[in-house]
Amino acid sequence: MSVFTLLLGLVILVAVTFDVLITTLTVGGGGPLTSRISTKVWQLALKINNQNFRHRILASIGWMLLAKIVVIWNLLTLTGWSLVFCSFNNAIINTTDKMPASILERIYFTAYTLTTLGRGDYRPDGIIWNVFTALAAANGFFLVTLSIAYLFPVVSAATQKRAFAVYIASLGGTGDEILTRAWNGKDFGQLDQHLIAIAPMVAKLGEQHLTYPILHYFHSRERSRSTALSLVALDEALTLLRYGIADYCQFDPAALDTARRSVAAFNNTLKSAYVKPTVDEPPLPSLDLLRAAGIPTFSDAEFLRSIKYVNKRRRFLLALIRNDGWTWEAIASSKTTNRAKNLDDEKSYQ
Repeated sequence: MSVFTLLLGLVILVAVTFDVLITTLTVGGGGPLTSRISTKVWQLALKINNQNFRHRILASIGWMLLAKIVVIWNLLTLTGWSLVFCSFNNAIINTTDKMPASILERIYFTAYTLTTLGRGDYRPDGIIWNVFTALAAANGFFLVTLSIAYLFPVVSAATQKRAFAVYIASLGGTGDEILTRAWNGKDFGQLDQHLIAIAPMVAKLGEQHLTYPILHYFHSRERSRSTALSLVALDEALTLLRYGIADYCQFDPAALDTARRSVAAFNNTLKSAYVKPTVDEPPLPSLDLLRAAGIPTFSDAEFLRSIKYVNKRRRFLLALIRNDGWTWEAIASSKTTNRAKNLDDEKSYQ
């Protein structure tokens, strides 16, 4: 029972309140506590997943983290206020015999004060402790309100994230498949209209990940619903369109460049999940499958010269895939994997 205990409790309360406010009310990423806990838990889950658990653990981490963060906020708030009310002997007394409450009784008093259930059999003694009790009740009310206000948008954004992944997968499972499926023998049909529609979706997805960094940890076991794989497939298709396709088949820059910039903006949100570009570079996309479909392309030498400008961009995409528990082989080429084949008519209902 000392001033140190009081100060320790107040420091914990300030820290957790700051973390809650930054996480729930700002659009610049999660609070320091929330972000670091989420990252450490996810990194541990990735290591476990690498032992061939078929993504089962990763698929449940997002929802578990969401619940865990709220629980941690509440436990730290309970701890902080308990330390405050335990700091001095006469802070809380029994309403029956006017004796100082025990430590367990003070924790009990703190819990039902934070839940705004009333004072019960114990009450604060003196104006200072009455003020602290009122502050604790207000703290508990706002904590519950902000937690609920945070939970529902995250769940909604996670659903939109999966819907976006399916949309891209329906265009094609990999970058070259997106292009070969759109090719009609003379041009890419209405693919440019899809890109115009996709650009604001990617921009919104990026802002949602920046506002709710925990979205980085919502993982899907189904490849067609994996946002990481869909984004990389989309960007590989855009890279092939921009640097691999002959000039007379190029898209209007208003469609192509806008989509590429929206993906680049999404890559910038990876910093909120402490994801950095990899040291190694992913394999370059091959033009062979495009040529086999009759799509006019540049020579391999011209393609290699022009694609050097996107090396860092593709290293970010490789980091995105690895951070989501996948490898580049899951998206490299439709010759080795067709990520969305289960969406085709002959496969959908088997």
